[in-house]
Amino acid sequence: MEQTSAKREKRKSLLRIAIPIILSSCLQISYDITDMFWVGKLGSGEVAAVGTAGFYIKLGWSLISVITIGTMVSVSHSIGAEKKDRIQHFISCGIRSTFVLGIFYALFVFMLAEPLISLFNIERPEVNTMAQNYLRISSITVLIMFMNLLFTAIIDAHGKTQFSFRAVLYGNIVNIILDPLFIFYFGLGVEGAAWATALSQGCAMMYAVYLLRHRLELTLSIKAVPHKFLRKILGIGTAPAMQRILFSLIGIAIGRIVSIWGTDAIAAQKLGLQIESLSFLLMNGLMQATSILIGQYYGERNTDMIRKCYRTSIRLGYCISIPATFIFLAFPETILSFFVNEAATIEIGSAYLRIVGFSQLFATLETLTSGAYTGQGLTKYPATVSIVFTTMRIPLALLLGKSLGMGIEGVWWSISLTSVIKGIVLYLLYRKREKELEKSNIQYSSI
Repeated sequence: MEQTSAKREKRKSLLRIAIPIILSSCLQISYDITDMFWVGKLGSGEVAAVGTAGFYIKLGWSLISVITIGTMVSVSHSIGAEKKDRIQHFISCGIRSTFVLGIFYALFVFMLAEPLISLFNIERPEVNTMAQNYLRISSITVLIMFMNLLFTAIIDAHGKTQFSFRAVLYGNIVNIILDPLFIFYFGLGVEGAAWATALSQGCAMMYAVYLLRHRLELTLSIKAVPHKFLRKILGIGTAPAMQRILFSLIGIAIGRIVSIWGTDAIAAQKLGLQIESLSFLLMNGLMQATSILIGQYYGERNTDMIRKCYRTSIRLGYCISIPATFIFLAFPETILSFFVNEAATIEIGSAYLRIVGFSQLFATLETLTSGAYTGQGLTKYPATVSIVFTTMRIPLALLLGKSLGMGIEGVWWSISLTSVIKGIVLYLLYRKREKELEKSNIQYSSI
């Protein structure tokens, strides 16, 4: 009876942290959806301009994750170890580092907006101009965006994910109100969308600062701290940041390979990814919750709770991925028919969902095991596995799709098979890590 109650409490702890993260992720996506909804009424050129400039904004998210992930994990370790002075040191170090990186990236994007946009070879000059203007305005708020991500990570590290959800919610509400006003009422067009996003990010940041100072009673300073704190942040954050950047680039390469089979294949992949992203969204929230809780248990040196938290996380993950697998295998045509009418796109997209459906359980293993590693500050293991096998998708897609004559389904199998391999390899590596934990053979950071 007591054991059942303990398991129930662990599930509640994970879900209490995970659900606000999932909702926050949905709201972050709605920023883009809101912009595209209103900008789309201006025309396809305007949509192309915002989408092109948005690539560099998302690249900025990947870069700043060096600091945000490293700070979140380091703060959660310090919370578990009940070292309040270390918490403040890591926060100060995170703020200073974010400020420097934000200024440099903002200047980079602002000054090089024209050549950066020209890389996409957009034929219409007016679209080029709109994209450059949007990117320059967005660059002004890069520092605010970076600080938002850092403050959210610090709040999440304390397990108060409902607070960070509120900050994202308030910013989203402001964006929804300002978008139509700036785009149409003030007649600013694409530039209006950029200014609306800028002001909404500013509102979200001010609320996050209020939560940190008055609800969590933390001091937000930029005073100098020993270099060892920055080394730990970078040591934890660099690997996953590189993983995110390379994942984006590999995704572009796979997209170009898919384009060999025409527009129906491109549309099928885009739709398949959007449908699959719903499962990823839920899993990502659970992964971050796992990282936060395991990070705190790691700081406490509570190896038993690290093991139990990981087991509970995997069980909850399967509650998501098993239904997803069934739906992808059984009803792909039904799902796709809600979005498109073209028979060729539905046929290709159905093959995509069925093939990646086989890898959903293994993708769960990979994602949640990555969360367990990240919580312990061991980010290099999941990052290395992900980079190696995700990179393999490119030659494998060409081999299966072109050389072996499997066509577009060969590309889908390259994605599915590498996901299976990543899940198995990472799980086996973590089992070895668990044995070290069970023997109390674990090395804790001295910081």
